[in-house]
Order: sequence, then C-alpha cells, then structure tokens
Amino acid sequence: MYSTLNFSTFDDSNLSALTSVDPHRLQEQTHRSVKISIIIVLGVMITLGNIAVLLVITSSVAGWSKNSRYFLLSLTAADSAFGLLVMPLNLWVSLLKDYTEGPDALCHVVAFCNATVYSTCMYTLATISLERYIAVFYPLQYSSLMTRKRTLLLIAFAWCFPPFLLLPISFPVGIIEVHFSTASLVCNPSYSTNVGYTLSLTCLIFFPCSIIMTHANLRVWCAAKRQSLKLRKYTCARRSRHNVASRVLVPVMAAYYACWTPCMAAMIYNAVSGSSVPEWLEFVVVWLPTSNGFLNCIFYFWINRSFRRKFHLVLQRMLLTLCPKLADTLGMLQPFK
Repeated sequence: MYSTLNFSTFDDSNLSALTSVDPHRLQEQTHRSVKISIIIVLGVMITLGNIAVLLVITSSVAGWSKNSRYFLLSLTAADSAFGLLVMPLNLWVSLLKDYTEGPDALCHVVAFCNATVYSTCMYTLATISLERYIAVFYPLQYSSLMTRKRTLLLIAFAWCFPPFLLLPISFPVGIIEVHFSTASLVCNPSYSTNVGYTLSLTCLIFFPCSIIMTHANLRVWCAAKRQSLKLRKYTCARRSRHNVASRVLVPVMAAYYACWTPCMAAMIYNAVSGSSVPEWLEFVVVWLPTSNGFLNCIFYFWINRSFRRKFHLVLQRMLLTLCPKLADTLGMLQPFK
C-alpha cells in the first residue's frame, strides 16, 4: 500500500514536469557531451603541437634569425593559450553554471579572456607577416629596421593592445552584455547590445590584421614567383623558390581566412540582426579559430625542413636521456653537437 501511494504520487506530480521539459534544451543537453569531447580533443592537439614547437625554437634553428624566433615564440604562446586557458575556462563554466542563471562576473571575465587570446593571435600573425615582408624586400636595412628593441615592442603591442580594446567586456555592468551560449559552450558577448562597439572591434582587429597579412604575403609570393622566372634557365633552381613560397604562404593564408572569417561573419551578423546562427553552426564558427592554433604548428614549423631536423635531434636527445635502453633498442646513436 505504501509503494502504491508513492507510485500514484509520482504519476500525479512528476509526470506533468517530465512532459513540460523544453525539447530544444533537451536536444542541447544531448549534444553537449559530443561538443565537450570535440573541444577536449582539439585542446590536446593544440597543446601537444605547441609543446613540440616550443622544445625546438627555444634553441637555435638553422636559417632562423633571433627576431624570427622571438615572433614565433610569441605565436606559440598565443596558440598555446587556446588549449591551456580558453578551453579549460569555458569547459569549467559550462560544467558549473546553471543554464537558467543570468550573466555573472565570472562569465564576463571568461569572455574577456576568450576575446583577448583570439585577438592576440591575429595580431601576432600580422606581425610575423610584417617581419617576413621586411626581410624579403629590405634585406640590407633589415638589421637597422628590425632591431631587438623594435621586435620586442611589436610583440608587446600584439599582447597589450587587445586587452586595452576589450577591457569593457570584463565589467559586469559595462557597455556590452555577456551571456553563456549553450550552443557553443562559450561565454560570449551579446554583440547586438552594442553594435557600434562590435563593429569598431572588427575594424581595429580583424580587418587591419587581414590587410597586413594579405598584402605582405601576396607581395612575398609575387617576389618569389618573379625570382623563379629569372632563374628558370638554371635547372637546379627551376621553380624551387616559387614552390617553397607557395607551399608555405598559400596554406597559411587559406587556413587564416578559413578559420577566422566565419567567426567574424557570425559576429557581425549577430550584431546587426540581433539573431544567432543555428546551434551547430555557432559551435563550429566559435571554435574554428582555435584550430588555427594547431594548423600554425604545421604551416609555420613542420613544413620547414630545418625545424623537422632539429625536432628529430631534440627527440633523440630526450630519448637518450630519459630512456637509454629504449634508444639503444631503436639503434639511436649519441647525436653530434
């Protein structure tokens, strides 16, 4: 009789609650585990790729100047922040925050960190393109134009200017609202709450960086093509410089625009229309720029033969130090210094 009473109570009070569950929210909860798995895998790939890069560029690499190493170290740090800061923070918020709650101070801070890392990565890519442009077109003046002080100032600008622009996002009562998106599992600014500020961010961050990268890399690619045409009569030099430039510059620019343009387009669309894109589309466009942090490891480093050679040497030394028996089994010899 007691169990029957409980069963009837369940039928009366809880059945109506179960039937009133929002089907849209139930679908989002179902997709949530898949999204978290994708984010974790992407974070591990970015972190491991940049750790490998860091092991190599902290030492000298043939053909790389000190200035180039400074810029590439800055890029590695910015890309690593995707896996070490952006992803853990947003996953932490998605696990702790009740979706029915409104925006809070924590979500504002996380949104500020997200936007800062994204913007710093774009500025860093632009400074690398600018440095390569000067190295190609002003080789004799390079040492005077790109001094160590100016190099460090450019890197400092890439890291300090974005937080200055994005500081209003960090304030709970500021000029723009912030919400936690259940579609992308990210603390995102509500761009439609301040259209002017949103468009000014795109005009000061995305468009200038894109113009610098496109102009610099296109000029370098055209210069390499002209040089290959001049040297075409020599068999050993035929098309080699042009092929090297195409193998690096074309993937770099294609990956940049493929990863960043959808995110910026969705941002402008949300600001102007006040509407959000569909759930999975929002998830893809928000997290797509982080994949650029892994692709940079491939296009800026792994394509370079000197980098691969140096990585094999570093890996061999690590195995000889940590696992000498395994190194002996694999037939590794002590590398020459």
